[in-house]
Amino acid sequence: MIITITSQYYIILYVLLEKMKKNSIYLILLLLCLLPVTARANGKMPIIAYWGVPDYATSDEAFRTFSECGFTVSLYPYSSYDKLLKACKTAEKYGVGIIGNCPELHSKTTMVARSLKQENGFFGYLIQDEPTVPQMRQQQQLISRIKNIDSTHCFYINLFPFYNPAWIEPSTKAKNYQEYLKAASATSCQQLSFDYYPVTTNGIRSTWYQNLEMVRKESLSSGKPFWAFALSTAHDVPYNEGNYYPTATLASLRLQIYSNLTYGAQAIQYFTYWNPGEGDKQGFRDAPVTSKGQKTKTWNTVQQMNQELKNIAKLFYGAKVTSVKHMKIIPQGCSKQNTMPVNLSSLKVVSSKGAIISQLNKDGHQYLAIVNKNHWDSMTVLIKAKNNTPRHLTKTLQEETMNTSYTVPAGDILLFRLS
Repeated sequence: MIITITSQYYIILYVLLEKMKKNSIYLILLLLCLLPVTARANGKMPIIAYWGVPDYATSDEAFRTFSECGFTVSLYPYSSYDKLLKACKTAEKYGVGIIGNCPELHSKTTMVARSLKQENGFFGYLIQDEPTVPQMRQQQQLISRIKNIDSTHCFYINLFPFYNPAWIEPSTKAKNYQEYLKAASATSCQQLSFDYYPVTTNGIRSTWYQNLEMVRKESLSSGKPFWAFALSTAHDVPYNEGNYYPTATLASLRLQIYSNLTYGAQAIQYFTYWNPGEGDKQGFRDAPVTSKGQKTKTWNTVQQMNQELKNIAKLFYGAKVTSVKHMKIIPQGCSKQNTMPVNLSSLKVVSSKGAIISQLNKDGHQYLAIVNKNHWDSMTVLIKAKNNTPRHLTKTLQEETMNTSYTVPAGDILLFRLS
C-alpha cells in the first residue's frame, strides 16, 4: 500500500509528541493515532488478483480460500456500494484488501470516499482498465475529487500493453507508447500498472521485454513504481484465430513473475483468480476458480507460485534495480550484459533462450538475479567468484556457500548476494 500522510496528520503527531514529554498518556494516544497507517503500510509486496472474488460470491469461505491461495488483494468492479462495503469487511478478516469501485463512487463520491477511507479491508479505488489518453485525463477529475477526501489509498488505472506498435495510436490516442506512459504518470495514480501476457501457443511474444524496458524507464523517470501481470487463466487470443493463451504452468508463471521482478516490479497481479466468463467468445478456461467458485488444478499451481513469491518478494520489494541486461538471446529494445558483476570473475549461461541478468541494491548490499527465459527447459549457469564475499541465496533467502555450477529449472530464478 502506498501511504500519503496529510499535513494535518503531521500537526497532530507533533502536538502529541510535545505532550508526551509531560504526560505518558499522550504516548498511548500517539500509538493509537498511528495504528491505521501502520496497518495499511505492512511493508509487503501486494499480490493482486484482477477479477478476484466477485460481489455475488462474497463470503467467509470465498475469502478464506482466496487468502489460502496466497493473494493479498482482490480487485473487482462492484455492482453497488453495499456489496463493496460487505466485501471490505469480509476480506479484512483474512488479511485481504479490496481494490474496487461501484456506481455510487460517481454519483455519491463524498459519501463513498469518506466511508471507504475508514475501512481497513479497503486497498484502493478501481478507476479504469486500459483507458485512452483522453479517458485518463477525464478520470483525473474523479481522482481529484476522491483525493480531497481520501489520500491514504491508491488509485488504480491499468494500461494497455505494447503488443503491436501499429495499434498503439488508434487504441490509446497517443502518438507512441512512451507518450501513453507519460500520460499515465501525469495522473494522481501512485503507480504504473500495465498488463502483458507473453506466453502463447505460438511462443513468447516478441515485444514483451521491450515493453518492460519502456515501463521501467518511465517508472524511473516519474518516480512511480510499476505493477506487472502474470496470466493464470487460459483463453483465446483476441483477433488471432488459432492462437491462444495456454493453461498456466508453474514454469510459465515463474517466467512471467520473475522477469517482472528483475525489471523492478513492486506488485504482481494475476489475470484472473475467478473465471470471468466461461463459455463466452474468448473461451476463458482453467482459471484457479471456476465461475461457480470451485477450485481447479490451476489453484494449486498458483498457490505454489505465491508461496515462492512471498519469500522472494522480500528481496525485491523496496529494492533498487540498478541494471537489467540479457545474455545469449537479446530481445528487441534490450541490452547485452557486457560487464562483469562486482566480486565475480566469470559468468556464463548455457541455454537455448538465454537469461536475464539483473543487479539490485537492498539494505546496503548488492544482489544478482538470473532468470531462465525458457519456460520449457532448464539452463546451466557457470559462475566464479573473485573472493569469499558472494553467497548463494535460496528461495527462502537463506545464504549458502557459492558453487561454480547451477541448474536453473524452466522459467526459474537464481539469486546471489554479491557484497
